[in-house]
Amino acid sequence: MKKWKFLTAAALTLMLAACGSDEETSTKDEANEPAKTEETTSSTEAPAFPMTVSPLSAGSETEDGKSLTFEDVTFKEMPKNIVVFDYGFLDTLDALGVEGIVGIAANGGKGNFPEHLKEKYLTDSITDVGSLKQIDFEKVAAANPDAIFISGRQGSFYEELKEITPNVVFIGSDNSNYVEGVYESVDLAAEIFGKQEKAEELKAALQEKVDAVKEKAAGYENALVAMYNDKKISGFDNGEDSRFAYVYNDFGFKPSTTDIKASSHGSDFSYESILSVDPEVLLIIDRTASDVETIKADIENDIIKQTRAYKEGKIVYLDGVNWYFSSNGVTTEAEKLDEILNELK
Repeated sequence: MKKWKFLTAAALTLMLAACGSDEETSTKDEANEPAKTEETTSSTEAPAFPMTVSPLSAGSETEDGKSLTFEDVTFKEMPKNIVVFDYGFLDTLDALGVEGIVGIAANGGKGNFPEHLKEKYLTDSITDVGSLKQIDFEKVAAANPDAIFISGRQGSFYEELKEITPNVVFIGSDNSNYVEGVYESVDLAAEIFGKQEKAEELKAALQEKVDAVKEKAAGYENALVAMYNDKKISGFDNGEDSRFAYVYNDFGFKPSTTDIKASSHGSDFSYESILSVDPEVLLIIDRTASDVETIKADIENDIIKQTRAYKEGKIVYLDGVNWYFSSNGVTTEAEKLDEILNELK
């Protein structure tokens, strides 16, 4: 369900009404059809301003339990200077071909920035406005943004960012309906920046991959999503508060257990715990973003070698940056699905 509304827009009707000319009416019908098609496509992509946009999640909660509420934003015109704190939304804006990004949370080029976006966005021409959780407000203000896009990690800074511009849009994800939430994010960006046609192409391509993973998942008895972080293991089931519940609920894998304590960061899970649920497929998210061989040395120990996943070659190592730091981006999600499809041949 789309969550934004338009305040005024009569321009489209006027544009279409004014398109005819004496020359066009004198030509054959066959010649007129392509011109009409082109005009219609162009006009349906022209954003109507003022435009009021609703947050993709009306409320959220900080890690310390503080409740947050986010408001609608009214854009008087299309944003020209954009600051983006969410890597997934940055990924979507990039895939749509949106221009005008003047600030990102690059964290000095360190840490967990999506690999496929580095060359374009880690440059001197784009202001580094801090990290995902530590904002440099002076640099944000200096970038003179007329739109700031944030998600859960920046939620507690919402009011402070609104002092820089009232146009702060919260684009948090809906974990209970994950794939639909990705599409809503794409549609939101497409409506603001007039990229509807491209958005439909991207969503259709992503849905093909979702369907392919669902078909693949249906062939397995069960699976377990686990996260590796500095030699520690966390487990995730399909519970409402589980960060990776969508792997089961949207991608189609059947959980090997539904008895993991609900948490966005997962529950401490020993190697013995993994063996006790004995998943047919073990999906390991590398939170440390280290090389695969490094975590294999820890994961594939004598205990894990007793699991069906190991014996049948169904341990899948997943890129931590895409899965943990830049989820919800339309390109990122496609890459995540490709990881699963390529490993579970």
